[in-house]
Amino acid sequence: MFGDKLRKLRKERHLTQRELAAKLSISRSALSLYESNKREPDFATLKKIADFFDISLDYLLDREKDSYSTNNYLMPDYIEDMLKDPNISQALNQLKGMSEKEKESLAVHLYALTLMREKSKTEKK
Repeated sequence: MFGDKLRKLRKERHLTQRELAAKLSISRSALSLYESNKREPDFATLKKIADFFDISLDYLLDREKDSYSTNNYLMPDYIEDMLKDPNISQALNQLKGMSEKEKESLAVHLYALTLMREKSKTEKK
């Protein structure tokens, strides 16, 4: 059902109902009613949900079975291993509160570390 699918999508993104409701500009209680299949969203809200999750309305409304699946993207083993590391997991949780500028800065630092590693490899040869 629609609500079950919506809840699954929200949880896959590690969002609370409050966070998703804010992103969709709806109330948390409305989202809760959608997820519990006690109420259905209007067309404009359906479009917001589909756009946010980058899925088709057909998938969202159970008219298309295979357009979205977490299996469409297979996570490399090394990433699965990294996510098991509590330090990495804790660091990733910090991303939620970061501004876009902080995220950009983090990306620059990670890129710099990659360049330093590559330079070190070439110097050893």
